[in-house]
Amino acid sequence: MHSDPPKNPRWKNPARIAGIVALLLFAGLACNVPSLASKNNQEQDPGFVETSVVETMLALDGGQVQNGNLPTDQEAAPPSTDTPDITDTPTLTPTATHTPTPQVAMIYSSANTNCREGQGTSFAWLTSLTAGDEAEAVGVDNTGEYWYIRRPDQPSSYCWLWGKYATPSGPYQSLPVYTQVPTPTPGFDYKATYISLIGPCGGNWATMYKIDNIGAFTLESWKTSATDHTGGSNPLSTEQDQFYEYSGCAQINQQVDLTPGESYYLLQIFDNNPSGHDVTTNIKICTKNGLAGECLTKKVRHTP
Repeated sequence: MHSDPPKNPRWKNPARIAGIVALLLFAGLACNVPSLASKNNQEQDPGFVETSVVETMLALDGGQVQNGNLPTDQEAAPPSTDTPDITDTPTLTPTATHTPTPQVAMIYSSANTNCREGQGTSFAWLTSLTAGDEAEAVGVDNTGEYWYIRRPDQPSSYCWLWGKYATPSGPYQSLPVYTQVPTPTPGFDYKATYISLIGPCGGNWATMYKIDNIGAFTLESWKTSATDHTGGSNPLSTEQDQFYEYSGCAQINQQVDLTPGESYYLLQIFDNNPSGHDVTTNIKICTKNGLAGECLTKKVRHTP
């Protein structure tokens, strides 16, 4: 009795292996052979050859292909339907910039304004604030019409400033409130007002000012000096014991003094034309000749 030779697994069958190798070689050559098909023929699916090889190998191995699809265990896994976690991006909150609050109340002057010993023109003039000046405010009167300020020209002294041209800033609401200063007995005071530019007269120019005696004393002498903030006009100091009135370059009258209630004129002389310049004129007037007795100096800033 003859025994059957042992059966080899299909993958060890030499004939089967040789057939698979030949089929693979044919498929490789087919990929490299230029197509001679007519351009009117439809192109084959690029995966046609690979699919045919797979089908042949499966047929030799006893596998099955259904509807041209690969076996179920070779299909690609379906895409995941899990929703990925989203990490929130932190939002940066800007840091607020702190604006320091002024530590003192300030007063801004929008026009030339006199500062006096009390609230009103009946009080003696002490200094002036010109347009654009600032000063520290230390109080307000009970009417709200006057500010008690630190004098810009003498920081250790104080005066009362009319509020019409004064704008407060800083913590002014907390300033102390003062009652009205009693109206003083009329004393030594005057008002100075710029009138006109005269010249050239003999190579010089002059600015003329009107002086109103609003005090109780007679005014006897005066002296003027000036500062040209623009430069170039060369102001000259002038001193007299009389008051003058001019028409153009001609002196038309003079007066030896100014009694209470009277008005007259005085001059500030320049070597060069100050027209259009920023000028401050210092006017000193005294109750005695030769700049003696009581004296009071006021500043007038203007543009001739």
